Amino acid sequence: MQSDQVIIRRDGDLLDIVLNRPEKGNSLTAEMGDAIIAALDAIDETVKVVRLSGAGADFCAGRDSPIPTLGPKPSAETIRKVVAAPPLALYDAIKNASAPVIALVRGRAAGAGCGLACVCDITLSADDATYSIPEMERDIPPTLVMTALVDRVPVKTLSYLVYSRESLTAEQAMQAGLVKRVLPAEQLEAEAEKLIGTMLTNSAVSLRAVKQYLRLAPEMSGQAASSFAANLAATALSARF
Repeated sequence: MQSDQVIIRRDGDLLDIVLNRPEKGNSLTAEMGDAIIAALDAIDETVKVVRLSGAGADFCAGRDSPIPTLGPKPSAETIRKVVAAPPLALYDAIKNASAPVIALVRGRAAGAGCGLACVCDITLSADDATYSIPEMERDIPPTLVMTALVDRVPVKTLSYLVYSRESLTAEQAMQAGLVKRVLPAEQLEAEAEKLIGTMLTNSAVSLRAVKQYLRLAPEMSGQAASSFAANLAATALSARF
């Protein structure tokens, strides 16, 4: 699916996805989510890394809610299908993408934008970025965003973010486990290129094996995780011969 709200381009073994609604803080629309999901689903075996970023000053300031379009009394089932299902599908697409996904965050990462940034495999943040889950200000339980983060950060951290509605600085977000590294804004692109360059020296099969293990092993028993590790390592090594 093509959309002018998302720029999708291939650069060798790298797939770039850029949220492209800078005048709206790159707030997510259903069209944007569909375009990102389609791009991730279409990844072939030659794509090694996916980079996700936002055009302009913000990464993503939240989501354009479809609720006002549903009429005066939408049913719970309609809300589930139209409101809840799309962002959950987007978070799952990033988690399940065959290639690792790196987020580059500047400016605001709020609500769904916070979930989108932090559900990625690695999140690099500019020092001017902020992270928040403000939905409770409108008395909306942000369970959709929480789904993206519940296996990424401690439960008490997530609980505080949701109930307090506080906006975290980039440094605070790193301490909370939402992001991996904080960099001066002017160095973000260069450091991302350095990391991506390092990753691109590896084979796609090795990169994907690491992602698969990190995605699935924490939910396995010790014995199952060990067996899974052996199978992934054997598959990656056999590809060399």
